[in-house]
Amino acid sequence: MENKVFSDYKIADISTTEETEISNLEKSISNKSNKNIVLIAYEAKDMKESV
Repeated sequence: MENKVFSDYKIADISTTEETEISNLEKSISNKSNKNIVLIAYEAKDMKESV
């Protein structure tokens, strides 16, 4: 698995509905794989901010 550098990303602004959908997906994948799963919603930072 490729390691990511998260300094170029920020937490995505998601709705309550999207948060619920993500949580349900985490549970579904976790049950099917018998592993702990955490999904993260993120978006790329505007590259102008880092200049």
